Amino acid sequence: MQNQTLRTQQAQPLANIPESVRVHVKKIDTDSKTQVRILGMGIGNGSNLTIMRNRGGDMVLAKNNIRISLGRSIAEKILVAPISG
Repeated sequence: MQNQTLRTQQAQPLANIPESVRVHVKKIDTDSKTQVRILGMGIGNGSNLTIMRNRGGDMVLAKNNIRISLGRSIAEKILVAPISG
């Protein structure tokens, strides 16, 4: 059921997602150097994240028990789909 939900959701930039929403990373649309940096933070295609803070500047994300801070310009390049349920 969860896989069906993920397939039907429209991908949108991570920067557009409000706080407390869980998302599934669909695509990272950056150059290879930035992709390596993002992967080094534990964010890759297929990752599930929770938006902890999104107040127009930097974002704070949660992945399991890890907190990750991303600048808005990078967050705009990460395409995600909300996970319902």
